Amino acid sequence: MSKKSFFSTLRRKYVWVFFVGPAVLTLLSLVIFPMLFSLSLSFHHWNVIRTKEWTWAGWDNYQTILFEDTYFQTSAKVTLWYLLGTVPIQFLLGLMTALLLHQITGRVIGFLRTTLIIPTIMTPVVVGLIWRLMYNPDMGMLNYFLSLFGFSPINWTGMPGTALPSVMMADIWEWTPFMALIMLAGLQALPLEPFEAARVDGASSWQSFRYITLPFLAPTMLVALLIRFMDAFKTFDLIFVLTQGGPGMSTEILNYYTYRYGFKFFHLGYASALSWLLVIVVTIISMLLVKRMRSKGTYAEGAL
Repeated sequence: MSKKSFFSTLRRKYVWVFFVGPAVLTLLSLVIFPMLFSLSLSFHHWNVIRTKEWTWAGWDNYQTILFEDTYFQTSAKVTLWYLLGTVPIQFLLGLMTALLLHQITGRVIGFLRTTLIIPTIMTPVVVGLIWRLMYNPDMGMLNYFLSLFGFSPINWTGMPGTALPSVMMADIWEWTPFMALIMLAGLQALPLEPFEAARVDGASSWQSFRYITLPFLAPTMLVALLIRFMDAFKTFDLIFVLTQGGPGMSTEILNYYTYRYGFKFFHLGYASALSWLLVIVVTIISMLLVKRMRSKGTYAEGAL
């Protein structure tokens, strides 16, 4: 084989390297290396302000977080309340909105879908600024409407009792359309034959919804819940703009708590351990949801 033909064969055989290589290098430099660096850092003590040297800590950071850090426990409770106060409500409102839109046909549905997605495509910072203006105790829209009915103005984001529900309300407004559009797509993909057979057999609308729509829509609903849960768990922008974790720690969820330790106190080893604990928790819950989703998917396929 000549030298020219050898290089020609080599080029044809490994041409994929030139296409995949840049993506792999980008992935390694922007994702894999930072993850491994953060994992290594979580087993060290390192304060950027005080010293440039790492000190081996072993499992000390993780033990301190789980068994000694009372602020972490408070932040974990706030995170739990935040998830319970946003994701289920978004799911129920999204399901009702999807069922309502599913009854609408023609050109109107396209307009409604486009209008519905506007809050979701906004960046969380913009959403936070919009709601910050509405929550303004002196000039906000919400207090203006309260004054029309004779109520006193409320400092929505400045009091511990109202700060977290205020952030939840903004989050629900932003992400309910996302849940609705996912479930609307699932509704529009459902087969028509089971519904026609149920109608012939005299099934009511509730029976069709209970025994046909829900089983077939269950995998789609679980996908929506999985995506939204992972996204809600790492909420940062909205809280940063509206409350910055305050007042006190009333809105400081774990993701913001990690940011505060890493970029305000510069305890990067401790913050890395916090971030990896978050990864572990989200991974475990996501795996449970995926397992549940697979069982629901099998059930829906068997219903066919």
